[in-house]
Amino acid sequence: MASTSFEPEKRRHELAEFLRSRRAQLKPEEVGLESVAGRRRVKGLRREEVAHLSRVSYSWYTRLEQGYDVQATVDVIDSIASALRLGEAEHRHLRRLAGLPLGNRVGSGQGVGETLRKLLQRLLPAPAYAVGIRSEYLAWNDALSAVFCDIGALPPHHRNVLWATFAVSDVRRSLVDWDEHARLVVGQFRAEAAAHPDDPLFAMMAAELEAVSEHFSRWWATHEVVLSANGRQSFRHPVVGLLSTDLIQFRMIDRPSVKVVVHQPSSEEDELKLNVLRGAVQWGAVIGSQ
Repeated sequence: MASTSFEPEKRRHELAEFLRSRRAQLKPEEVGLESVAGRRRVKGLRREEVAHLSRVSYSWYTRLEQGYDVQATVDVIDSIASALRLGEAEHRHLRRLAGLPLGNRVGSGQGVGETLRKLLQRLLPAPAYAVGIRSEYLAWNDALSAVFCDIGALPPHHRNVLWATFAVSDVRRSLVDWDEHARLVVGQFRAEAAAHPDDPLFAMMAAELEAVSEHFSRWWATHEVVLSANGRQSFRHPVVGLLSTDLIQFRMIDRPSVKVVVHQPSSEEDELKLNVLRGAVQWGAVIGSQ
């Protein structure tokens, strides 16, 4: 099943036009090729030049650019993206048009920019974090570690919301509404898995979670889908007692694969409690999982 909603023929046509347009925008000197003035008939790069830079055959690339039904692997498409100097958004688009999963190298949401890091820091004392499409933690502030879970203490390959929810006992003990939270994060994971049907990592993660948690296995089997989860969430904290937050989720316009989650204090009392925790330890760091 293709990872785009285009019909196959239309998708191939869109792919061909996209490649031609990006090829026309590149100057030979931009990719390390010499340009001889007055001797080029085409605007931008020639097909054979793109094929050479991509390390694919000229005849194969020509068929791809002409909209023929040719099979392209992830490595080949990534090589073409590199040859055409595509940015992240264009790279994502090229993979979708080729009917390929986003995968690890593009669009997975891995890594965050300085602007997002500053945002998470400025949200203190509110716990806040950013996740990618597989619920993997990309960055989080100190308040999240103090209230929810010490994300940095988890093995890198288990730094995701689902593993923290179902495999970290402290999370289940501290979350007053653990059942509701767990059901919602499974529903959101199911929605992302459906949006990326060719990404094998979703199935691998689900299988690992089913092996360690009967609760995950039960909710995963319901096929419930949740696009977003907002609302009240309460914690039992050993220092400040009951702490309530209002959960807010939003996606970045320029990077829709990244979701930002904020636990806004529900009341002045809850904000005071968070500031008590902030005073106990010097906060301010924004930690990235990469």
